[in-house]
Amino acid sequence: MDIYEKRRQSICEWLCGHDLDAALIGEPRTFLYLTGVAISPAERFMGIVLDARNGRHVAIAPKLEELNMRKCSTEQYLFSDGEDPLDILEPLLKDRKIGVQMGGGFQEHYSMALGKRIFQRYGLNIVDLTDLLNQIRLSKDETELMALRESADKLCQMFEFIRKRLAPGKSELELSMDMFAETYRLGGTDYMIPCILSGTAAASPHGQASNKILQKGEQVLIDCSIDYQGYWADMSRTFFLGKPTPKMREVFQVLIEAQQAAFDAIKVGEPICTIDQAARRVIEKAGYGPYFNHRVGHGIGLSIHEAPSVDGKNQNLILPGMYHSVEPGIYIPGEFGMRIEDDAYATEHGPLILSEGMRRDLDYMVLPF
Repeated sequence: MDIYEKRRQSICEWLCGHDLDAALIGEPRTFLYLTGVAISPAERFMGIVLDARNGRHVAIAPKLEELNMRKCSTEQYLFSDGEDPLDILEPLLKDRKIGVQMGGGFQEHYSMALGKRIFQRYGLNIVDLTDLLNQIRLSKDETELMALRESADKLCQMFEFIRKRLAPGKSELELSMDMFAETYRLGGTDYMIPCILSGTAAASPHGQASNKILQKGEQVLIDCSIDYQGYWADMSRTFFLGKPTPKMREVFQVLIEAQQAAFDAIKVGEPICTIDQAARRVIEKAGYGPYFNHRVGHGIGLSIHEAPSVDGKNQNLILPGMYHSVEPGIYIPGEFGMRIEDDAYATEHGPLILSEGMRRDLDYMVLPF
């Protein structure tokens, strides 16, 4: 039994324990989690039916994905454009009590809309499985940990690459395009548009790169993510084009201490909110509390943003295998913005920092211009 079959079986066991006959799961990243196959169906349907009563697992995908679907070990149906997936699903689901993934976490998908059509056509008794599937994906297993390590290593290589290209006179957009090309050279299969912001522009945490030219004496905030073989890594670094001002040094040191406090708070069995609170206490004590205006992190895995939300109110407990960003930031309008972000994997013995291959000390962040 491979890892994907084990995952499917665990869902089937849950279904049986909750008086459900089958599940229809169609969100692309969850499909990847259960089959090992990554496809982007756009407006077409894709999904997998897990029959908890007879053990039958059936993957359904567009015929144009035939080559990709050869990697899927389950029974499968491939349909041509113009065919209605409901015709395939009807004999698998009719007269059964089914669970349907009605939401994809951070995005709605055609497959969930199809689940609603099934309900309307057949009047089936449907239970939403979204929360269950998010919970199952919350703790990453050893196979996923290896994939996350590889992705984090690729992102560390990306930051080493861009560090060498930073220089006064280059534009934010030019550097963003360099990172775009490097993503694919490294074997990345997807990426988020890099956030490259310099000077006062970096005071907007999610600003967009522009034609602004980097200047000597400025700080440069870079936030970049990469999807390598289905799993994401996310990292931020703040570089300095020449000697930073005393205030810049102070803020940078506060962020280093805040991030370390958050790492120290990652203890299995403790509330998730303690991670954000630990970082925030350091920043508030230094007098910069009003300038830290977002949560300290978010879950990472098959999606770049997934559960858990690492905020100051999340009372859910830290679980072994939970993987998330730790990214304190300070953004002072009219002056500058800084953020340091690394990815942490929770264990019984403390967190593993998978992005530790990229240095974050001030000496390394200051470039000699």
